[in-house]
Amino acid sequence: MKIIILSSGTGRRLLPLTANTPKSLIDLGNGKTLLETQIENIAKSGVIDEIVVVIGYCADQVEAKIKKYRREGLRIKTVYNPFYEVSNNLMTLWMAKHEMNEDFMITNGDNIFESEVFSELATKNKNGIFLTTSLRDSYGEDDMKVIIEDGLIEKVSKQIQGDKAGAESVGLTLISGEKYREIFKDNLEELAREPEYVQKFWLEVFNRMISKGVRVAPFEIDGKRLWVEVDFHGDLSDVIRGLMEKKLSKISGEQAHHIRKEINALNNPRLKEEGVMNIIESVPRTNEDLATIVGKEVLSDAESQQVLSIIERYLTH
Repeated sequence: MKIIILSSGTGRRLLPLTANTPKSLIDLGNGKTLLETQIENIAKSGVIDEIVVVIGYCADQVEAKIKKYRREGLRIKTVYNPFYEVSNNLMTLWMAKHEMNEDFMITNGDNIFESEVFSELATKNKNGIFLTTSLRDSYGEDDMKVIIEDGLIEKVSKQIQGDKAGAESVGLTLISGEKYREIFKDNLEELAREPEYVQKFWLEVFNRMISKGVRVAPFEIDGKRLWVEVDFHGDLSDVIRGLMEKKLSKISGEQAHHIRKEINALNNPRLKEEGVMNIIESVPRTNEDLATIVGKEVLSDAESQQVLSIIERYLTH
């Protein structure tokens, strides 16, 4: 099975971070980019054989980043979208139509799913078209909302009123079975040939299929736990905060709390919260280790010794 990642846009909502860098290569505060996190979670799922990344803005940077995964034996390729500045992601997806020759998933380049989402979507659904959804307490204007009737998707749109929405589309779909692959490709091709759809979202393919009586089934996930979207600056801050909390969860909670508290008590303005989290995760044992983790000029020699002493004390408890 393939997965197609739509990652050609300019990421204007995250300016100035995306002034010279594609959104997919923004660092998430843990030394990994959005794209790397996507790729590694997809690979960990065990159900995806090949990754296709549709690129456009700063394409050379993305291609350089994925070289290491090719060297590690991962089947990953890029498809270039030369129209990324003048079109929306429906046309981005159309550029990868030739890759839809086996069962495939599609996801947006600004989504992070836990690996179990991919594995469960693939193993629990066969021969059909499945759109991943999540329930929310309320739905905002910018949410991609869905109406569900009799267990099937009836409409997908940001224009759906919040009180009419049955769930949110979280930007991941599965197309399974030759019949459904051909239906999906035919409808994608139809829309790509209609000028008014050049600036539309790729999820319009579902509305076109539904209008013809094609069944599109929702696949519900716990979005609060298994999915995040990086669309605005606030989203990025939430992701970084969440990743930091996960780092701490890998260590004894009490140990992490005390180590963090004592390191912060050094009151070093150069040592940011990300640096503290990296120290706790990496457990450095030498000054050289510390310098590699937080930078050579961040801690003085005396401060480095204090940090190492703090870590050593809690490790020997």
